[in-house]
Amino acid sequence: MRILISAFSGALLAGCASSAIPLLQADPVPNDEIYAFQSRPAGESGKVTVVRDAGMVGSGCDIVVYVDGRKAAKIGTGQRASFYLPPGNPSIGAGLAGSGLCGGAAIRTISANVKSGKESLYRISGDMSGFFIGPYVDYQ
Repeated sequence: MRILISAFSGALLAGCASSAIPLLQADPVPNDEIYAFQSRPAGESGKVTVVRDAGMVGSGCDIVVYVDGRKAAKIGTGQRASFYLPPGNPSIGAGLAGSGLCGGAAIRTISANVKSGKESLYRISGDMSGFFIGPYVDYQ
């Protein structure tokens, strides 16, 4: 009986996770929801792209992406946003936009790696425990 309950619980939770999507299948974030880091800085720069998973988990709430604590974009499910940054290790954060059911969660952060002339990819995913930001892995 325990095995049956465990299997059923596992199946329910697996169905409640977001799904990774290929980078090029993610829709660009609309221009009016991108707030910063759209111009290449003077001197050397790299590009950071953040992709949010598709799926039902958290689809009712937008996520705000932060770069070194500065609000950079509001990203919905299945969307991507790119930012131009100088080389280094900026903090890339993700937090729920709004209030009520879409507020109150802590901002999750990761240390990015920006190299001159290169693009770094990061992924926002979610499950019943919350949402997470981490390196993007191409699952194709």
